[in-house]
Amino acid sequence: MIKKIKLVIVLLLCSVTVIAYTSGCSGRSESLSPEIAASDSEAETDLLYENDISEKLSDIKEKIVNSPTITSHLPNEELRANGEYGLIFVKGYADKGCKIEVYVNGILELSDIAVDNNGCFETYDGIKIIKGENTIELVAVDPAWGKSEPTKISVFLDTPKKIIFKVYDNPDSLKEIESIYFSKVSNPFVYIDGECQSGSQVFLQVNNRVVSEYKSEDGTFLFENTALNLGANEIAVWSLTDDGYASNLALKDIMVSKDAGSPNPSDLSGYIAGDGNHLSWTPSTDENFSSYKIIRIEDPCANPEYFGDDVIATLSDASVNSYIDNEVEEGRSYFYTVWTLDEAGYTVSSNVLALPKPVYSVSMEKIPPFEDVSAGRREWFYRYYEITNTGNITLDLQPMMAWIKLNPEPDEEMELSPLWEIHIWNPDSSDYYYSDESVYITHVADWANVSGTTETETEYTYNDEDTDDDGVDDYFTKTATETTTTKKTSPGEGKRIMTITITTTRTVTDRTTVAVVSETTTTDTSTKIVEPEKIGSLVEGLEPGGKVKIAVKVQNISAGNQDTITFHFHFAPVDCGGHYFTDEIVSTGDVTVKSSGRS
Repeated sequence: MIKKIKLVIVLLLCSVTVIAYTSGCSGRSESLSPEIAASDSEAETDLLYENDISEKLSDIKEKIVNSPTITSHLPNEELRANGEYGLIFVKGYADKGCKIEVYVNGILELSDIAVDNNGCFETYDGIKIIKGENTIELVAVDPAWGKSEPTKISVFLDTPKKIIFKVYDNPDSLKEIESIYFSKVSNPFVYIDGECQSGSQVFLQVNNRVVSEYKSEDGTFLFENTALNLGANEIAVWSLTDDGYASNLALKDIMVSKDAGSPNPSDLSGYIAGDGNHLSWTPSTDENFSSYKIIRIEDPCANPEYFGDDVIATLSDASVNSYIDNEVEEGRSYFYTVWTLDEAGYTVSSNVLALPKPVYSVSMEKIPPFEDVSAGRREWFYRYYEITNTGNITLDLQPMMAWIKLNPEPDEEMELSPLWEIHIWNPDSSDYYYSDESVYITHVADWANVSGTTETETEYTYNDEDTDDDGVDDYFTKTATETTTTKKTSPGEGKRIMTITITTTRTVTDRTTVAVVSETTTTDTSTKIVEPEKIGSLVEGLEPGGKVKIAVKVQNISAGNQDTITFHFHFAPVDCGGHYFTDEIVSTGDVTVKSSGRS
């Protein structure tokens, strides 16, 4: 009997907590019945305790809150949504009279979802889930008996790639248009470039009208020549995957404002001071002014555009009209322009200003090591020089001919091979600026012909005819045409003028009697402006203070013993326009090489 009482007490103590936690679902009383409390019979007491324990255990079982059952979704279900998040609607069963709490990724999102008299519930407002994996937990709550264990499911949300795009004025400059587009025309064309879901169809809508489509295979898209209207424009872009899911809608508002006027040109001037090169210009009065671009270049051959790396300053205040460039090398010439830009993309350049004025000048000196003036057969003679750019600007050097003279003059008709070979060569880079491998006649350049030269050529023709048709050649003549050309150059006003005199004597001789039949002489005189005779290729890119080595290489091919060749070469500074400065010409001077006759 004592054991039974102890057992009943233990069971009752063990059940108190559960009853307290789960009471309320069945509505049954928790108090003990008066019949059990008034009984004095031990047998009756045992029976009453046993019956009461059974009832208590039954009550405990009935009053535990059951976990909800989800019928709308499967565990680990994969879902699709159009945007970056989605809404799901959960249905299921739970104990009548309970409320449902919904947790998404550990956070309570919904509560007080009623379970109807049929034990059914539904989240009519939807549950927000994010891209990727989501954990959904549902808990049934009874007002009296407490909460159930959670029912958990995992839902994976897959969304199309977020669509993004930018609008540019054109595909070349790729100047992005933000919200206002200052255009030169009323209906400008723009360039649209963006990213989307790979393999999707992209739609472009402008002002509530779909104007173009693009099939993207690699996740990028572009629309060229998209027309906008003057005033407000709304651009919308979205994509649609092959299985029917649309991306989010990407929107951009652009206001087009027409700007038909070009900014005012700037009158650029300047001077050099101790703190740098000072520039000033006329300020712009353009209402749609954007900026000044100050350009500085060192190459006078380049066009000083504002594109590229030559912009040394960008000024966005239209009233600013001066700038000091203090990052300059003393003595070097720089070329400046100021470009004025407006919002529509109009640009205007100032004049080009050089500070200081460019100076094209060079110096030349002979350097060791070769002093020998003779060369045997198939031997080389070398003479080295160093040319220095003494000006303040990068320049080129143009090799120019003065003369090549041979002594004695070879007989052209008897000469079977060249006598000499001559080159202008850079021993450091192995570049050749001039080569002549067949020097066998004297050549005097017109520009260098101050003392005058005379050349005579004679041409013979013969006449063999039967004048009386008797079959016998009875009239034989020889005609000698001698042409003498005299050239002489004299200085003019910054030029050199060559006077050319051509005298032609025509002598007809009877070949039978050797008598002169006739002789006539004519003279023709003309003048022309002459310049140094450019030869070979340029020595390019000699910077201020830069030096370049020049070697003259001469080879004795087949000259006889004591035969000589004398040459004289010039080098003139050249600017980007191809103009060379004759006042700054430097020269090798006369170089004479003698054939020693060695074999």
